[in-house]
Amino acid sequence: MRLGLLYVVLACCGWGFAFVGPLILGDWPGLVVAAGRYVAYGLVSLVMLQFARRGSASLRTPRVWRDATLLTLSGNLLYYAFLSIAVQKAGYVMPTLIIGLLPVTVSLLGRVRTRRAPSVRYVGALLLILGGLWLAHAPPPQSLEHPAPSAADYALGVGCALASLLLWTIYGVVNTERLKASPGIDGVQWSSLQGAAALPFALLLFVATPRLPHAAADWGLFVVVSLILGLVTSWVANALWNIASTQLPPSLLGQMIVFETIAGIAYGAVWSRALPETAVLAGAVILVAGVVLAISEPPIPAAQPA
Repeated sequence: MRLGLLYVVLACCGWGFAFVGPLILGDWPGLVVAAGRYVAYGLVSLVMLQFARRGSASLRTPRVWRDATLLTLSGNLLYYAFLSIAVQKAGYVMPTLIIGLLPVTVSLLGRVRTRRAPSVRYVGALLLILGGLWLAHAPPPQSLEHPAPSAADYALGVGCALASLLLWTIYGVVNTERLKASPGIDGVQWSSLQGAAALPFALLLFVATPRLPHAAADWGLFVVVSLILGLVTSWVANALWNIASTQLPPSLLGQMIVFETIAGIAYGAVWSRALPETAVLAGAVILVAGVVLAISEPPIPAAQPA
């Protein structure tokens, strides 16, 4: 179980870069940023699938590819397309706040599907996490380099972040159930399947999305960021998450997503060249305390696949 917890933390550290990628590529449309990420993810996944030998028969099952395609469209491509737009329109703080609610939404959905009522300890953990999220997402000071978004852009960003939250909440629970229902496939293969399934859709999105002309240096930066997002943030982080999904219950996995929030705040602060405020640091401590409290609760059995 300890190894599973380590995998989740490392996965969240990789996912945290997802909040900074759209900021680095600020002039690129959010849909193109998402397409670039999943083109890279898909290409890496195709290469990795060529080395997959164990369970190769399971990898050719139509049901497995159907599940991988539906999951990657909702929990990867569409999720990050909405999130990229949210970060570029509303800044990294508010989208991180909204996505930071995943520990609550995923764990609650996991409990609903396992038909287990929240215990007093669990409610206390959720309250700590909510309180920590509230403190940790104090808006950073505005500057000429990072001006405040307009009301329309801010509203659009919040709406897109909420759409991302909904998509990944469903993905976080269903993905775990589908992986456990495919015993011949491990977490690394499952991540590669989803990346390969996303590739044709990402290519279509990249071609169909209008984008501004960019210089060669801009294209170089776009390729580098896309590779980081595709290899580290997608393939490596997803593989670690999938491996952990076979070792930890869904409710605990939901709690551990708070580390993605911490990583996102840290990376955003570094990129914006603004040190976290005292409230942000205090909120991070409270978040960790909530996770520790949740871990101390007896695990909840995973839901039986439909």
